Amino acid sequence: MRLASIETRAYRLPLDPPFFAAWDPEPRTHLHATLTIVTADDGGVGYASGDALPDRALLERHLLEVDLDDSAAVHDVCRTVDFHGGRPWTCEVAVWDLVGRAAGRPLWQLLGGRNASLTAYASSGERAEPEERVRRCVALRDAGWRAVKLRVGGAGPAETADLVGAVRAAVGPDMAVMVDANQGWRMPGDRTPPWDVATATAYARALEQHDVHWLEEPLPCSDVDGYAELRRSTGLRIAAGEMVRSEHEARDLVVRGGVDVLQCDVVLAGGIEGCRRLSALAEAHGASWSPHTWSHGHGLLANLHVALAVSSNEYLEVPYDPPGWTPERRDFPLPQPVEVAGGTLKPPSGPGLGAEPDLAGLERWRTA
Repeated sequence: MRLASIETRAYRLPLDPPFFAAWDPEPRTHLHATLTIVTADDGGVGYASGDALPDRALLERHLLEVDLDDSAAVHDVCRTVDFHGGRPWTCEVAVWDLVGRAAGRPLWQLLGGRNASLTAYASSGERAEPEERVRRCVALRDAGWRAVKLRVGGAGPAETADLVGAVRAAVGPDMAVMVDANQGWRMPGDRTPPWDVATATAYARALEQHDVHWLEEPLPCSDVDGYAELRRSTGLRIAAGEMVRSEHEARDLVVRGGVDVLQCDVVLAGGIEGCRRLSALAEAHGASWSPHTWSHGHGLLANLHVALAVSSNEYLEVPYDPPGWTPERRDFPLPQPVEVAGGTLKPPSGPGLGAEPDLAGLERWRTA
């Protein structure tokens, strides 16, 4: 199967009221999504969506030379473009969607079909007052969710531990509680100094008493030696790596940094081929891969397929923090939101990613 064309369409969903992401100093008034459409020479189509694809023409030119059924060759082309330009991984995901559709099989089955289901963890996006955060976590538990992730970093170690302790006391011992420090990277223009090892250690030790399932990105992802030192200083699991650009960066976090949970996102870091290799590497070192999924519905769906196929970690992130972040906002490029039932994510039905975008319905949000 050969490539005929790659097309991109850009959309912008207004957010009213704005969303106040814990990791962004600027309120978000719109959600941007770029849909990548890959068409084969036989008329078959594959879709994926994420950030902009600035190297569309370059990818198209080089992918014309390869067999789209050769996943290693497709990945290699994307890898070379990634080195010189923007993140190309939605293109690789769209090719996989095309291949799955042509085969009449869901992507998670094509990739190995390891897991029948995964436990969803509700990933909060905003910082909230302690009483409000406790209320939201209890509501999640009562709705059937079995895991939640909290955003911290705006208060000191003692105050943060008090918040996590209040959540733990309210939801009981059976709900997994993850904590995200958001120190791995910064938004453009945000010059806030990241935590150092001493600071991260102080937070980790303050949290140890509250049965925290993992502490996420307590240091910049480039500080591999710092992660190794932190890992020796706490009994908490450490998670990191959601926005690394290369497989070797992710590898070093596991092999040298001792990270317990690697979080590379298939639409942002390494693509499907890269992330399934990294999942195997993590498992070989006693760690696991559980990807970041904070883009929007298509990104969540792509990561869900790969995690179902290859991950040894029981949990998958589902961005969900109503009223600010809802499935309707998150999944607007999809024909229907990704479903979480009883705290569980199951394999999507249909071939490929199992989601046919409603192109006519999306036109009202289209900008390019």
